[in-house]
Amino acid sequence: MVTIDLSDKTALVTGGAGGIGKACAETLSRAGAAVAVADIDIGGAQKTAASLANGKAFGCDMGNPASIRELCSSLSSWFGTPDILVHCAGLISYRKGLQAVDLEQWDTVLDVNLRGAFLLCRELLEPMKKKGWGKIVHFSSLAARVGGIEAGVHYATSKAGLIGLVRTMAKEAAPHGINVNAVAPGIIATKPVLAQIEDHKSDYEQSIPMRRVGLPQDVADTVLFLCSPLSDYITGITVDINGGMYMG
Repeated sequence: MVTIDLSDKTALVTGGAGGIGKACAETLSRAGAAVAVADIDIGGAQKTAASLANGKAFGCDMGNPASIRELCSSLSSWFGTPDILVHCAGLISYRKGLQAVDLEQWDTVLDVNLRGAFLLCRELLEPMKKKGWGKIVHFSSLAARVGGIEAGVHYATSKAGLIGLVRTMAKEAAPHGINVNAVAPGIIATKPVLAQIEDHKSDYEQSIPMRRVGLPQDVADTVLFLCSPLSDYITGITVDINGGMYMG
């Protein structure tokens, strides 16, 4: 059995107050990493961090550039520049149809999901380059691959944009020993998703080749691989985690 040991690594997990982000923080911590848990829900982040062997909570609003800068400054006083960035924070909206999304809603989702990812990496990439090793994992979505199924056009667009960001960043970061990848979860059993599909969950279970919706741990295990030395020759890709719903 191959053991992943990250005991000499530090990690920042955004969106770590619950769901997939929480599962990622817990999984990286079990592998030995010191984990900074960032979320706009500071109470949830504190609860996650308190459950980790070496965790600390930080508040951050990914839609606010000043908040992102403050997070990165605060990190430097705790453990310096992280070796690992798992950027899970984001907004989802289930508004269907172009007419259902007004300009303010479009801007809010794109600002948090896409601009926030860009600004966070702009703050962290240069100091990561100086370390000569790093792992960055962004969160795209099945919606980016096939268009929104439940989610709105603004969400699907933001997650598709992240794939372009990842590929471009990967080219810049690779000569410095930094891998930049993404994961694209499908229907995953988090609280907001389960609430959205409550009356038709069985339809998904029948349509997914593996006959079940995914679990946060299914995603976290893949993220752990992408954050480990086992993925050192993999960069610029998006790993689909959807039980076979999309096989492109």
